[in-house]
Amino acid sequence: MMPPVPAWSKSPYPVAPDPLELALPRALFPPNAIDAGQTPSTHGPDLLAYKRAISRAGRWPWNPPGWDDAYSNAFAHGASVKAVDTSGVAGLQRQSGLKPSGWLDEETFEVLRISLVPTAKGIAHGGEPLFDSVCLRLLALAAKQFVPPAPGEDQIRAAIAEFLEKAEANEPRWHYSQNRPVTVDVDPAAASVNADCSGIAILAYRYAMKKTGLDVADPAKQRFSGFGNTDLFEDDHPQITDGHYEVGDLAHYRGHVCICRKAGDASTSIWTSHGQESGPEPRSLHYRSDFRFVVRPPLLA
Repeated sequence: MMPPVPAWSKSPYPVAPDPLELALPRALFPPNAIDAGQTPSTHGPDLLAYKRAISRAGRWPWNPPGWDDAYSNAFAHGASVKAVDTSGVAGLQRQSGLKPSGWLDEETFEVLRISLVPTAKGIAHGGEPLFDSVCLRLLALAAKQFVPPAPGEDQIRAAIAEFLEKAEANEPRWHYSQNRPVTVDVDPAAASVNADCSGIAILAYRYAMKKTGLDVADPAKQRFSGFGNTDLFEDDHPQITDGHYEVGDLAHYRGHVCICRKAGDASTSIWTSHGQESGPEPRSLHYRSDFRFVVRPPLLA
């Protein structure tokens, strides 16, 4: 037997007198949105923010330790159509007079942005914004992670990947050398190239600069002077914690660095390593036990 429908769920949420100033980091689509031609959304910190907010709104079970950062069909459309507290995004949409699509778009985000927790028996934090301080922190992380690529960034990543692919294919003619400065303008398919693990990252970014004609940044922060190594600024970039890696990202180990040449997660991404004479060579992210973290240098200066 279904519990009675609570009175607070029959009318729109109360609106804050001074709503938060926020922007939607990205629209979200559950797995079954592919049937409508939409690409299902990847994992991200914004999903944890929405699960928290929609739980505060009484539309999802409160279980922070058990939440994942995926946009499931259950969370989007409701694990149960009739049960209010498992109705998810679609339940919040119905209550707010929106089409219960389960897609988290601008209209749905606006409801979350301006609404307050209902003041009712059995509802904690009544009268507070749906987005609490934890939600705001998670949304800020998502805003940085899902910022649209700047014009030219796709071309830069393609050029970096091209350089690394050619370098791996030309492995017998590459030699391991820690000498500085490295010669920054090289053809990865040349008869002889000297570099080390940091050097190949610098060379790849420099190659992308010449290939695209864009103002590509030196990942070692040395203005492509040929100096820099794993101990000098290469790890001084934003760390990537969402598990999705892009071409040009740098994976740091103890005294070693690899550069991503094929985007993906920890299992599917490919990283170019040149830490010894038998390189450059493709590696998986966790091919060494001393893995530390991944950073994402800016592509444009």
